[in-house]
Amino acid sequence: MYGGAAALAFAISGVAEAYTLITCNGNNIRWNGNSATMRASNVGFPSGSSWRSALGSSISLVNQNPSAFDYGIVYGDTSVGFNNGQNEIWWTSGFGAPAIANWWMNCNTGRFTEVDIRFDNTVAYTTSTSKSSLWPYGGSYRPFHTTAIHELGHGVGLSHTATTYSIMGQDWDHIHANGSTARAYFGEDASSGAVALYGLNPGTVEDLGVAQWRHTGSSGEYSTHARTRVLTSAGGGVSYSTINGEPRYNVTKGQTYRLEFSFENNGESYQSTKVGYYVSTNDYISTVDTPLKTISMGLGRNTVYTYQTTITIPSTLNSGQNYWLGTIIDKDSTLSEVTETNNRTYLAIRVN
Repeated sequence: MYGGAAALAFAISGVAEAYTLITCNGNNIRWNGNSATMRASNVGFPSGSSWRSALGSSISLVNQNPSAFDYGIVYGDTSVGFNNGQNEIWWTSGFGAPAIANWWMNCNTGRFTEVDIRFDNTVAYTTSTSKSSLWPYGGSYRPFHTTAIHELGHGVGLSHTATTYSIMGQDWDHIHANGSTARAYFGEDASSGAVALYGLNPGTVEDLGVAQWRHTGSSGEYSTHARTRVLTSAGGGVSYSTINGEPRYNVTKGQTYRLEFSFENNGESYQSTKVGYYVSTNDYISTVDTPLKTISMGLGRNTVYTYQTTITIPSTLNSGQNYWLGTIIDKDSTLSEVTETNNRTYLAIRVN
């Protein structure tokens, strides 16, 4: 075992408010109640199809947010169109974007009257969550789930975000990975925006997460993202190659590096937790991997915190071999969460 004692404690409060809301005449636009029902085209989302399943899971992922808002979904819509009093989802093309949400509203009351979502059927989407298929991991396909969640975010009342890591920015690499699977999720920034509009869920909705992605800037109104990094102890760059579409950093045994990940509180309330760091022989991080370090962390909602900690590469690792440096938030599983799938992730290394 390497380390194991709490080396650092810090607290992050939720004060950033990076989310952006849809507004009109000075009013934040939202639904009159705390729910909205979407109607999916029977042509694009037929019974038994992976597209219907993926849309349903995207709805469920949005509904994990800690606000009082929830979506409903109805399938089998046979007549879709604009401004017909129904919130509808369908496939088409020729509108100049991979997907788009159109909304109608009453600016005087600050309320939606209809939201329609369209996906471009010429885009190479996939419903797969296998990393090898997806753009962010060297694959050929845009993840459908991330784009669906982004557009559904507009239907909650969220506009685009440029100043933090967010599903309401560049959506296709707002994603969580561990092992061979990459999963889309609503995230801290969008969740905080939903809470601002609808208040907190009357029940308890808690969720902590960690991602191997970070905010790097903006492209117009969209945040841009890149992977978190392994850096020198002084914060400089470390050389890397690419393996399976992911960076693999070249490190030396016995030397100290900075390991960077983005931590999120996607839930209702401030949480104090333990974060463990590990070295693994594969890209699936778990508590059976070799522990390197444990820290105490406090996270408030409304701040995506990209944090660096120092890690010393164990001298017992084999030169010329690939390993994975990983982290687990809530490492002792003391918090009851709506999902545990986003609690661990990794970065690849090759040991000199």
